[in-house]
Amino acid sequence: MKRSKKVVLCVLAAAAVTAGCGNGKEDVQETTTAAETTAEETQAQVQEATVTLGEYMGLKIQEPDITVTDEDVETQIGYVLSYNPEEIEITDRPAQEGDVVNIDYVGMKDGEAFQGGTAAGYDLELGSGSFIDGFEDGLIGANVGDELSLDLTFPENYGNTELAGQAVVFDVTVNSIKEQKDAELTDEFVQKVSQTSKTVEEYRAEVKKTLEDNAKENAEYQKQNDVMEQLLATSTFTGLDTQVDMELELQMEEMEAALKQSGMTLEDYATMFGMDEGSFKDYMRSDIESNIKVSLIAKEIADKEGLEVDDEARMAIAVTYGLDSPDELIASYGQDAVDQAARNVMVMGFLVENAKIE
Repeated sequence: MKRSKKVVLCVLAAAAVTAGCGNGKEDVQETTTAAETTAEETQAQVQEATVTLGEYMGLKIQEPDITVTDEDVETQIGYVLSYNPEEIEITDRPAQEGDVVNIDYVGMKDGEAFQGGTAAGYDLELGSGSFIDGFEDGLIGANVGDELSLDLTFPENYGNTELAGQAVVFDVTVNSIKEQKDAELTDEFVQKVSQTSKTVEEYRAEVKKTLEDNAKENAEYQKQNDVMEQLLATSTFTGLDTQVDMELELQMEEMEAALKQSGMTLEDYATMFGMDEGSFKDYMRSDIESNIKVSLIAKEIADKEGLEVDDEARMAIAVTYGLDSPDELIASYGQDAVDQAARNVMVMGFLVENAKIE
């Protein structure tokens, strides 16, 4: 589902000239003003790309299978059980791998606490790999009430360059130890994880209904994606490279400014996604190009067919983000970006309605 939504939703970030779909709205709000000024100046000097549409009526697409089996239901319930294990308080033995320890800790570099290295009442599963090498291993064998000092070194490729490769000391206090055991599907368990079901039978029906709803939603996104991918393949574009290069430059400037405030470089950020700086920029350029193409197609079809963005279309975008209204999106990304995304959704819906579904 995420992949199908991406072609619609990332246009918000692209249109607002933000640092990309993966970044939080806080970063967008902090840096948008300067970017908008730069964008307006640059766009005034660049002729926008245009599209010549391929045939868009009567596209052939497959109807996705939305069947939910009893096996699917049991598999989903198994996931829920595994993510909600029973926890038993341990007082008569040391911590071992797989236990959840509740800890307070303070991380220090050169004798001073560093930012982001302190927490109280933190639940950590030993063996989860959540912390840097040596931290979790250092707590195996500890008892409730123990106070430990862990001499550790951050990895060389750590995201924060000020800590990468640096020797630090974590002072840790073990508050409690809990053993995790597989949960059992009982009425009591159901009442812990469900807001509506009271019994196992009711819960199975609830899970099946949820899976069916998700399957229907995924099917609609898949059909929208299918018609747009066909149209992308048959349409031709002019002046695209210049506009893509402009957007890439603006987004890279915004991203580097935001990362600098966090003490990171673009190279650090790319490493977090398993890429070097060059391949990350290539990925961003491809993403921007796809977003621009989709928006050009959507605008052209909307103009030809007289499709106008309305409150219902804007609300559809808000719902996708789990919001009750589009106001927050408009405040973060701007009216034009939200309307552009809403138009994309409207047009893809129109294409599906006029497609030949097999």
